[in-house]
Amino acid sequence: MELRQLEYFCRIVESGSIHEAARRLNMSQPPLSYQLKQLEQELHTALLMRTSKGVALTEAGQMLYQRACSLLEYARSTSREVSEAGKKRVLRLGITSTTVPTILPDIARFVHAHPDVNFEVRDGTTFTLLQLLLDGIIDVSVARTPLRLENVEYMQLSTEPMIAAFPPDSRVEKEGVLGLRHLLGRPLILYRRYERLILEEFSRQNIHPDVFCVCDDARDAMLWVKAGLATAIFPQSMHSLCTGLRIQPLEETALETQTVLIWKKGGPLSPVVQDFLQVCQAHH
Repeated sequence: MELRQLEYFCRIVESGSIHEAARRLNMSQPPLSYQLKQLEQELHTALLMRTSKGVALTEAGQMLYQRACSLLEYARSTSREVSEAGKKRVLRLGITSTTVPTILPDIARFVHAHPDVNFEVRDGTTFTLLQLLLDGIIDVSVARTPLRLENVEYMQLSTEPMIAAFPPDSRVEKEGVLGLRHLLGRPLILYRRYERLILEEFSRQNIHPDVFCVCDDARDAMLWVKAGLATAIFPQSMHSLCTGLRIQPLEETALETQTVLIWKKGGPLSPVVQDFLQVCQAHH
């Protein structure tokens, strides 16, 4: 496989048709179709299915598309780093949306101590960033437990409880810290990332919750709460999304999550990563 073939393949997928991809690439359609055919022959499998609306990915095509995007991004990142060699160092960092407040003070201290460093930041879920780390696309990432840590080294940055976010006009049984038992009978909305953790604790306490909705985006969930549809359970650092809502911490220590800094196990660390870890270590 050549990077050019992967670039063509990704452009076809993103364009939805070979004709449109050829137009965007400023080339005729036959050479582009030939490159796709060559790629399929080399891999001994069909990557795309032709439909009346354009093209659709096969299972093998879906896998290749995900890997190709990472490989092309890695190639572009490497090109930028090489061209900047001798000018600026680059730290490739992964950050989840809810861990920005935790890591930003460390980044500020690092920038102050090492003004010769630029950043290449990737946003995503903990699991997406973990895969990018293992694939070598990023150097270090902020993540949140629960998370399997067998293939990475890690540094704990903070620990936080879960919170319950209630609709603005909701009446709550007590002030201050609550237990899951105080949520009995309320419709709940859970962030899928923590669904299993939360439900296991409900089960351990022999409480049967009313799970109204499970979602993939905390921001959407908060809109549901503001509409008075349910009460949300999330890590405390998500409180910034809860403007106008009533927030109370939960007492269950089993629901606490840790924010960690992770890097790939076993390989040598570049000087810029070592410098960043040293700054973080000094304050955690």
